[in-house]
Amino acid sequence: MKICSLSCLMDLIWSKERDKSRLKNIAYLSMLQTPVFEGERRDYVKEIKNLIVTLLSSEIFYFVLVMALVIGALYYFYRRKKSIPEMDVQVIPDDTWFTTRDDNNRIAIIVSLRVNNKSTRGITIKSCKLSGYSAKSDPLNICLKGLEDEDLNLDFPNHEHYCKGQEFYIGPFSTENIWVYFESRTVTMRNLLKAPLTIKDSEKRHKTIHLKIPRHTDQIKIYREMARMF
Repeated sequence: MKICSLSCLMDLIWSKERDKSRLKNIAYLSMLQTPVFEGERRDYVKEIKNLIVTLLSSEIFYFVLVMALVIGALYYFYRRKKSIPEMDVQVIPDDTWFTTRDDNNRIAIIVSLRVNNKSTRGITIKSCKLSGYSAKSDPLNICLKGLEDEDLNLDFPNHEHYCKGQEFYIGPFSTENIWVYFESRTVTMRNLLKAPLTIKDSEKRHKTIHLKIPRHTDQIKIYREMARMF
C-alpha cells in the first residue's frame, strides 16, 4: 500500500507540472495571437497650425513682439551711434606680418593701416587693440637667426608709428598710413593669424575690422630650410 500510494503521489505531481507547462504555453500563444491596435496618429501639421493661430490671437504675443522690435531698434541706433561710419580702415598687406622673435620667443605682430577720414571734421584715434592686446611703444629690432648663424634684421614699416597712450589726429577728408606693433606670449607654428582689430576715437566710438596676418616670408624660408635638413 505504501508503494502504491507513493507512485500515485508521484504521478499526481508530474501531472500538475505538465499542466503548468501547458498553461504557460497556452498563455504565450494567446499573447502572440492577440492583435495589437495602434493608437491614433498625431497630425503634427495641424497641431502647429493650431499653435500659430493661438499665438496670433493672444495679446501677450503682440506685446512681446512689440517689445522685441523696440529693443532691437534701440540696440541698432546705439551701435550706430558708437560706431565710426565716416572712417574707412584698410590693411596694407605688404607691411602687415608677424614673426616669432628669437630673443624672447614671443610673437611680434606688425599691422599697417590706411585710415581714411570721409567726414568734414577731424577724428582723433586714442586706442588701437588687436584681440585685446594694446599697441606697444618703442619695439626692439627684430633679428632672425639663420641656419649658418647669420642674423637677419627685419625692417619696420616707414609709416607713422602709433602706440598706446598716443593721440593720432586725422584731418577732414584726409588719409593717413600708420603701423602698430603688438606682442603676444602665445606660441604658434601656423603661418596665418586671424584676429579682430578695434580702433577707438576720442568720443569713445569704435571701428572693428577682422585681419588675416601672414608670417614673414623670411622666417618661412628659414623654417623650410630647417625642415629639409632634419
